[in-house]
Amino acid sequence: MCRCNPTRKVIPGIEVAEIRSDLPQEPNSFVGRERELDELRKLVSATRMLTLTGPGGIGKTRLALRTLATLADEFSDGVCYVDLADLTNPDLVVARVATAVGVAEEQGRPLTETLAAALRPRHLLLSLDNCEHLLDECARVCQLLLASSPELRLLATSREPLRIAGEAVWQVPPLTVAGSDRSPGEAVQLFSERAMAALPGFAVTPSNADAVTELCGSLC
Repeated sequence: MCRCNPTRKVIPGIEVAEIRSDLPQEPNSFVGRERELDELRKLVSATRMLTLTGPGGIGKTRLALRTLATLADEFSDGVCYVDLADLTNPDLVVARVATAVGVAEEQGRPLTETLAAALRPRHLLLSLDNCEHLLDECARVCQLLLASSPELRLLATSREPLRIAGEAVWQVPPLTVAGSDRSPGEAVQLFSERAMAALPGFAVTPSNADAVTELCGSLC
């Protein structure tokens, strides 16, 4: 899914559909991560290929989506998000990306060539999410697009780096459990919000604060 400038680019010989305008809706509130988001915004400006790495559940996808949303207006063709989590066949990675961008397959021409040609003039931030089970093919596609599209920037999420030339790897840190002044950290704030959503009336109090902090520390 994409969030982009609605202006249509005319590319001779290639049919490019209108790119969809909305990123996936976040399922619940986004807690903290302001320092990380600021660093990611700077990194996207400084490198053409950035990969967020870390174990499952640490927040790679949420950080990527929030980064896309905050940077959409800085790219004339906007941002585009491609979720690869449910894809099991690496041969379909290119097709999934092409569908998200709005590129139709041409008879007698490899889809990779059509996709590369369609993205060549675009100033776009493209995100490939959940690459870890498709590393080789994701790396191949990213290398191809980086080489053919000078104004394209890529933001990937994966449990492992893609290990391609020019890739900047950023390890997603766990949420803080306690602040520098021993106030509740982001992990405790997140636990509190999710617990209140599941159990109305729940609150972190002096009587349960140590247990909540210990639990969050064990999870982080």
